[in-house]
Parts: sequence; C-alpha cells; structure tokens
Amino acid sequence: MVGLELSDFVHAEAVVRRVFPPTPVLAAPNLSARVGAEIYLKLDCFTPIRTFKLRGALVKLQALADSGTTGGVITASAGNHGLAVARAARLYGRPAVVCVPRGANPQKVAAIQAEGARVVEHGDDYQAAYERSLELGRAGGLSQVHAYDDPHVIAGQGTLALELASAGDFDAVLVGVGGGGLVSGLAACGSYLNPAPRVFGIQPEGADSMIRSLAAGRVVELERVETVADGLAARKPGEWTLELTRRYVAGVLPVTDAELLEAMAVLLATERVVAEPAGVAGVAALLRYGAGRFGSRIAVVVSGANLSDEAFKRLLDLPPSGSGGSPTRRS
Repeated sequence: MVGLELSDFVHAEAVVRRVFPPTPVLAAPNLSARVGAEIYLKLDCFTPIRTFKLRGALVKLQALADSGTTGGVITASAGNHGLAVARAARLYGRPAVVCVPRGANPQKVAAIQAEGARVVEHGDDYQAAYERSLELGRAGGLSQVHAYDDPHVIAGQGTLALELASAGDFDAVLVGVGGGGLVSGLAACGSYLNPAPRVFGIQPEGADSMIRSLAAGRVVELERVETVADGLAARKPGEWTLELTRRYVAGVLPVTDAELLEAMAVLLATERVVAEPAGVAGVAALLRYGAGRFGSRIAVVVSGANLSDEAFKRLLDLPPSGSGGSPTRRS
C-alpha cells in the first residue's frame, strides 16, 4: 500500500486553511491537576461545524475538482462526516446525498439538511448506511466520499498534527478511533515531525473493530456495535486506516461507555468544555489508565461537540465523577 508523504499533508493543510483557521490548543490546568500531568486540549470541536470531519471532506472535494470529476457526491455517516460532506459540497457547489442509520442523532440530521444535502435513512448502523450509499452512488453516478478509508480524507484529518506541532512538543497525543481516519492521518503526519509524538487511539469496547483488526493482522468486521459514541461506531476499519494505524500508532486502547460518559462530565466540570461521547475518548483514557502511561506532556484531541438534545440533558444530569449510566444500543 502506498503511504502518504509530508507533501500530501502540507497540500491538505492549504486546502483546509482556505475555509477555517487552526483550531485552539489550550492548556487544561484543572484536568492536569486531576491526572498529574501537563494536559493540553486540541479543540477540534471548534471547527465551523463543530467536528474535525470537515478537514477530510474539504480535501476530498478539492481532489475531485482537481481531477476534473463533476457532479454530485454521496456518503454514509452516523452524523458528523455527513455534515462535513454536506458543508464541503455546498462550498464547492455540488449536490450531496448523505445516508444515515435509522435513529441517527436528530440534531445532526437537521444540520445536514440545513446545508442543502438530501438525507436517506437506511439500516441500523453506519455499515448498513454505507452499503446503501454504494447502491445509490452507482445508480446516480455520484462520487463516493468515504468517511475514513480514503487517502484524501486521511490526509485532511492529518492536518491536525501540523497544527499541534505549532503548540510545542508532546510526549503523546490521545484521540478517539472509529474507522481510523483521524488516528491514522494524525499519526502518519506526525511521523514526519521531529520529535514525533506517540499517538494512542482510544476505542469503545462495544465497537472495538480496530483493536480486533490489529490483533488479527487483517480487517475484522464486527457483527454489531453497541456504544454511546455514534461517531466511533464503525463495524470495521478500512484497509488504508488499518495499515497506517499498524505502522504509525503506538497503540489502540479500549474504554467503556460508562467511562466515556464520565469523561464528558469531568471535561465539563474541570475545563467547562462540552463535547460529545466520541470527542472525549482521550479524556476517558487518561481517567482509566492514568497519565503516566502516556507521558508528562499530553495532547488530547476533543474531536466533536455535536450532542443531541437528549445527550446534552443527560450530560447535565451526570455528576463529575459519575458512574456513567446505561449505554445506548446500536445494532
């Protein structure tokens, strides 16, 4: 498999910069005191659509334009990637179709529609929605914008590493893992930095497809996923993301849904930052494994803040050291 060069990430960063500036990297003094290390938050929940996914979508749409490919685009998403593609397609003047699972976050669906994209509900999870998007794409002559297993999308997500580099040196970067686009792009780009930080992926136990695939040495597809973190609910990683994760990521560690919910409450209580469950995986890892496992100066990527109204109400009801509560089922 062909790798990504530093020039790919530099080009991707130029594409992203035309739309929004670097997102903040802020010290987290209260969280630092709690875990006993110097913690910084990479607030990619502060992109224009409140998720890192806009990076990859913009780079993919630019690649389609550069190649002379015209017409509409289609994608599948649990919510955030669909919103990113809808925004990018609008900026590039293309129609977009977004396939989402039934029961997807209604606020995310409404935001996708507000960008002008057509939403198609199908299946019970991302994989089922993706398979439907392939059918519709072939029938309608639409270009597929994969949520994670695409080199342009991966390069776009990897631009986050270049922004982190401007904030200084870190022993480690912690980031959530679903299909692996962000962790693989960040780690692959980070490998060109000197010194290169160790990148750790964090994945829900109920959607641990990357962890199982790394152990098996091949892509493993789960029969089902069950997690509160809809943004990390991928039944399988991609070929690209698995290979790049195997090559560049220091490790992928599991956390429970209860730990994700606790991390949301802790992040709100300590730093007054609101994030969705997928966005706080790194915080959950700090609380479960301790900062000493990762180093003394750690960057935690807060990757999204598109909570449903129901999830936001639930967050406000959680105590800072809460037990978490029961997970939402996603088959």
